[in-house]
Amino acid sequence: MLLRLLALFLSPLYVSLLGAKEHNLPTVQNLVIPQFNDDGHLSWELHASELKSKDRDSYITKNPILYLFTDQIIELTAKSKAGEFLLQSGQAHGASFFDVVGNGFSANGNEWEWRNSVAKGRNQMIFKEYGKVVFSNGLGGIFASNSGRDGSSCVSGQEDRSQNLEKNATVPTIAQANYLEFLSTQKNSHLFSLEGNVSIEGDNLFLTCEKIEVLFVQEGNATSSEIGKISTMDAKGKVVLRQGGRISYGDKMFLDVKQGTVLLTGHVRVVDDEWGEASGESVVLEKGQRRARVLGGGSTRPRLELPPLPDFGFRKKAKKTAQ
Repeated sequence: MLLRLLALFLSPLYVSLLGAKEHNLPTVQNLVIPQFNDDGHLSWELHASELKSKDRDSYITKNPILYLFTDQIIELTAKSKAGEFLLQSGQAHGASFFDVVGNGFSANGNEWEWRNSVAKGRNQMIFKEYGKVVFSNGLGGIFASNSGRDGSSCVSGQEDRSQNLEKNATVPTIAQANYLEFLSTQKNSHLFSLEGNVSIEGDNLFLTCEKIEVLFVQEGNATSSEIGKISTMDAKGKVVLRQGGRISYGDKMFLDVKQGTVLLTGHVRVVDDEWGEASGESVVLEKGQRRARVLGGGSTRPRLELPPLPDFGFRKKAKKTAQ
């Protein structure tokens, strides 16, 4: 512990000396570099097996491990094989694989960037190639719908649906895209942005689109290190949502967890194995329901196609043939 405290004390001074004598600087091994905020608490801390000066404020590192803090608690841990760090401005980038672990999610990808502070928030992470994020709590429960008939009084059926909702909420959800970005927008919220060949897959859920933003917000009693729960999802461009026996298509999709609704707009079509097909300019899907509410538009009339009616036995009598 004493050695670690000594490293925390000497690292800022030592790095400043490195910048002043960068041309005569040998490679430094096993370095710890902390950065403190205005309150005197750790903002971030860089560990590296090797550090070498590139210019006045740029350093090449091997095996960097970056710890990001919120209220003196580690919020994110990021690792890579190599990276270039701008220590004074709190920035870094690299081409190799970058792995980030937070409370409630993990993310990775190549061609990465990190900025400690940006206009939209703090601790911005960008993956420009093969971005992937895994949400450990899952998103499937948000889109779950009752498969039982409305008005059923069967207790065991209600219990089964409750267990299914719990299962959907705990199965991890995997999101992938060509471009991935996330950051803390406020003290209690995180914003994930994915773009290019976006796919999100979880239990009873498969969503594809061209671009999506997912906002997580912490509850009042959550710790500062927790990612919180999903609040909204805003998807655009060739949206396809598959869930159970239903496939929904649209140009845009907006999910509001508090309202329990999914709003699809722009040439919407919802195909349900049980209820048939609905189409229109806007369609609302409600959590826990199989029905789709079709909203009329100025240019397109809403349309609803139901499955064929069953044979009720009222067939026309066959005409007698002439003798």
